[in-house]
Amino acid sequence: MAISDAQRAARRGGIGSSDARRIMDGDWLSLWLEKTGRVEPEPLDFVPAVQIGVATEALHPRFWERRTGLPAIPASDRTYAHPDHCWLICHPDFLTWTRPPLSPDDLPDTILEAKFCGAPKTDAEVAEQYYWQVQHQMLVTGLRQSVLSILRPSSYSWIAVEADPDRQSALLATAAAFWWHVENDVEPGDPLPVPPPDLETLVVLDMSRHNAFASHAATLRDTRMAWTAYRVAETELKTLMPDEAALAFVPADGDGDAVCLSRSKDGRLTVRFGSPPRRHAARAKPWEPTEY
Repeated sequence: MAISDAQRAARRGGIGSSDARRIMDGDWLSLWLEKTGRVEPEPLDFVPAVQIGVATEALHPRFWERRTGLPAIPASDRTYAHPDHCWLICHPDFLTWTRPPLSPDDLPDTILEAKFCGAPKTDAEVAEQYYWQVQHQMLVTGLRQSVLSILRPSSYSWIAVEADPDRQSALLATAAAFWWHVENDVEPGDPLPVPPPDLETLVVLDMSRHNAFASHAATLRDTRMAWTAYRVAETELKTLMPDEAALAFVPADGDGDAVCLSRSKDGRLTVRFGSPPRRHAARAKPWEPTEY
């Protein structure tokens, strides 16, 4: 998210949601050096993934509304602060609703956090990556629902993350311990990370007791090497197809079928088994090596 100078200054004087992720990951010393002004935060102006996320941020409300029918609005330049701990702050990307608002007086009840994902990660893996960040945002704002809006180069998806009071308590205690080091200017060590919960909902089954499934799996296992050799031979055969040929074949040998390689009008090559059509076989001439 692109933030204002005022928001950037506020982050230096408190713990933001991206800081919460680093705190729970055990990255205390480098963050402490930044918060106490001993080092400058790493510049992100020329980090491609970050800048792509900034450039595509405005697309998320459009994709979200098209997918769900629910509007989303910018969270504006407001800095949210925890009512009891003013050093806990956040700047959500967008706000939305869990159900269509019935009137203009219906306030948003859900955080919509925009994320661009160029890596091959599932929605659950993205949610685990940013779990502490969105829990921090819900802790600060008091909202109970959040959504990670995930834009990929070829797709759009979203995953809901609900507030977890127990884990928010652990987050608050851990953040308070880190902030004590900042306020008292005491250099911390890097503690063990606190992992997010497993958010993967995929069902994983051991199918060894399913006779038909196991039988077909055994066939695949037993013929894998032959299949690999087949695919390699098929690929190599296509690279050897003469440019001038529309059909090339090797006649049947003994009990085996003939092997034909045909070229379609759009240039696609296809391997099939069986003798070539008679009208084509009648026109066949033996291949001869080209003389240079």
